[in-house]
Amino acid sequence: MRKIGDFYILAGLIWLVLGMAFGIWMGISQQFNFANSHAHFNLVGFATSVLFGLIYCQYPGMGQSRLAIVQFWLYEIGAVLLVAGKAMVDGGGSDTLVKVGSIVVILGAILMAWIFAKRRALPA
Repeated sequence: MRKIGDFYILAGLIWLVLGMAFGIWMGISQQFNFANSHAHFNLVGFATSVLFGLIYCQYPGMGQSRLAIVQFWLYEIGAVLLVAGKAMVDGGGSDTLVKVGSIVVILGAILMAWIFAKRRALPA
C-alpha cells in the first residue's frame, strides 16, 4: 500500500510536468501575462506538494490518520482551484475561483501544520 508521502510526491511531479508544459506554451505563444499562474503551478503545485510528501516520508506516523488523507485532498483540490483561478485572472477573467482556491489551500497548509505539531501523539 502506498503511503501519503508517496502520493504527495507523485502529485508534485505531476504538477511539475504540467507547470513545465504550461511554461512552454506560455513562451511559444508569447502569453507572458500568465507568468503569475506559471509560478503558482510550480510553487503551490510542485514545490509545496513535494515538500509535504517529504515531510510525511520523514515522519511516517503523521500519515497514519484519516486526517492526513483529508489534508492531502484539501490541499491538492485547493491548489487546482487556486492555479486555475490564477490562470483565469491572468487571462482577464473573474477572481472568484482564485479566492476560493486560496482559502482552501491555506486551510490545507494549516491542517498540515496541525498534523505536524501533533506528530508526537501519533503512532510511529
